[in-house]
Amino acid sequence: MRKILTTFITTCWLLASASAAITTGDPYEKERAQFLEAYKALNEHRYNEFDRLAKQLKGYPLYPYLEFWEMRGNLEHVSNEDIAAFISRYQGDSVSVRMRQSWLYQLARQHDWKTFLEVYRGNQPVTLQCYKLQAKINTGQTDALVEEALQLWMVGKSQVKNCDPVFKYLDDNNIITTELLWQRIRLAMAQGNPSLALYLARRLSDEDRAWVELWRDARNRPAQTLDSPQLKKDSPHAREIILYSLRRIASSDADLSHKKWAQLKPRYTFSDAEIAELEKNMALSAAWQRNPRAHEWLVAVPESAVDEKLREWRIRSAVSIGDWAAVVKHTAELPPDEALREEWRYWRALALDQTGEHAQALDGFAQLARERDYHGFLAADFMNWPYEMGNKPIEYDAASLEALGRQAGFVRARELYKAELFIDARREWAHITQGLATDELKLAAVLAEQWGWHDRAILTIAQTGDYSDLNLRFPIDYQSEVRKIASDYKLEPAHVYAVIRQESAFNKDARSPAGALGLMQLMPKTGSLTAKKHNIPLPSTSLLFEPDKNITIGSAYLKQVMEEYDDNIVLASAAYNAGPHRVKRWLPEEEVKPAARWIAMVPFNETRNYIQRILAYMAIYDWRMEQPATPIHKYMPDILPTRAYKAYSE
Repeated sequence: MRKILTTFITTCWLLASASAAITTGDPYEKERAQFLEAYKALNEHRYNEFDRLAKQLKGYPLYPYLEFWEMRGNLEHVSNEDIAAFISRYQGDSVSVRMRQSWLYQLARQHDWKTFLEVYRGNQPVTLQCYKLQAKINTGQTDALVEEALQLWMVGKSQVKNCDPVFKYLDDNNIITTELLWQRIRLAMAQGNPSLALYLARRLSDEDRAWVELWRDARNRPAQTLDSPQLKKDSPHAREIILYSLRRIASSDADLSHKKWAQLKPRYTFSDAEIAELEKNMALSAAWQRNPRAHEWLVAVPESAVDEKLREWRIRSAVSIGDWAAVVKHTAELPPDEALREEWRYWRALALDQTGEHAQALDGFAQLARERDYHGFLAADFMNWPYEMGNKPIEYDAASLEALGRQAGFVRARELYKAELFIDARREWAHITQGLATDELKLAAVLAEQWGWHDRAILTIAQTGDYSDLNLRFPIDYQSEVRKIASDYKLEPAHVYAVIRQESAFNKDARSPAGALGLMQLMPKTGSLTAKKHNIPLPSTSLLFEPDKNITIGSAYLKQVMEEYDDNIVLASAAYNAGPHRVKRWLPEEEVKPAARWIAMVPFNETRNYIQRILAYMAIYDWRMEQPATPIHKYMPDILPTRAYKAYSE
């Protein structure tokens, strides 16, 4: 067994070191380089070299990480006493929390359930939650276990394998009743997991299992399922499957769902609540499909089913068809908290103007034009007013900022960031900012910005709800590169900046769940194809994490998308976010649509917000680069029918 580094670092010494780091610039430069050498040696299993380097770093703020990484890599050979000592020594620090979690996994593998329960703390991942219940079962501590186990079991997806012994305990004790099975089957179907529903149905009677099989068929063949002989007789299961099938049909063909519903509704004893909920669902689907009868159906939904989403789409559909009297009516009926939303204030003001209430309209636009967002800028454009940026830098006490920067956790976060160990740095940051008061979070955001850690600054200040410091929230890093690259591809620098800000918040090592990389969030395949098309060297897609490479290829791709849509930033933004295949479905077939009204009807909240933010961020970045802000309506030409755009002309 290798020797484990367990040297104690006192808090006082660390605070003194942190103070030196603040006051003398970068006194850790040499130690940081040595730390990275030690880290590399450990990863390459050069243990003697690691020991030699680590011994020289006992006073360095990141020395606990060397201990952590070495101990975690050898955990099966480390005594429980040594692990517990490490956790105690760094109690309250990120490495202590992470070591506890690693130890729990190790104890579970060893089936040391007694120690596992002694070590278990806090809110852990599902796997460890299931191990905890396994530990209770194996140690006979089953009081209140059933309730915890059912919470893990009653989900609409398959749980991790580690939960199987816990669920077997429920089975062995006859806890899983037919009613509970049906509850989970409904969750599975609602979350699009018919295979789980069928798996659960194996434990039902033959008759009930047949219902689940029919329900499964309704997912992929809803219209055909409605003709099934099983559904001829009115019963609770029949009604449930009919409603599900109609919702599935409505998701792609609202007209067909309404036609089927008119035929089926009189033949079954649907409750008033079921009728209202289905008709709401079908009306919303019609709106998302831009069905000409959508507004009519939305208005007809029974009042018992009216909620915020329905009120939203009543307004949107009325805006889309230009029924301004209806927009005035719908916005007047909003609850007070919803009526304050900038979007509804804008459409209400425009609707008042269109219906001849010009004085009220001007008053509404004048108030809204003070807001620094997409709808505020549109209101300012209507009034022909300059944009009010309302920049208010965060006010702070320099001594307080310095004191925060001296705290051990912030020193470690800074060192990890400067060492480009970004994942560990973000974990450390999340740990040390958790539970901070609003004023402390603001200080932390300023601290991160001073370090050049823009994405943490942006994220942290957003947690406070204070959006007034535009210098902090809208960095202008890489300005010379952005200006040159934007010029090369005939793009507005503000457009490139807006995409970077929206896509990654200046996190150069960002990786999305879908696999998009870097500042402008390029998929590896897209990056490779774009680089090849524009003769940009890209020997490895890992280079997409390099800012200059990412901005170059991302701008080239952005220009390609712009050209596909006749340089229409609205459509290019929609395609960049949601893909050209979706944009094609959203374009008008024949009529020309004003851009703002088209944007209002984009069915995906994410994409609609994306378009609006790109336009608003462009104006803000014009201001940040100390140049006149281009009114955003100039980037919003009318939306033409599908065939007008190169992307769909072939």
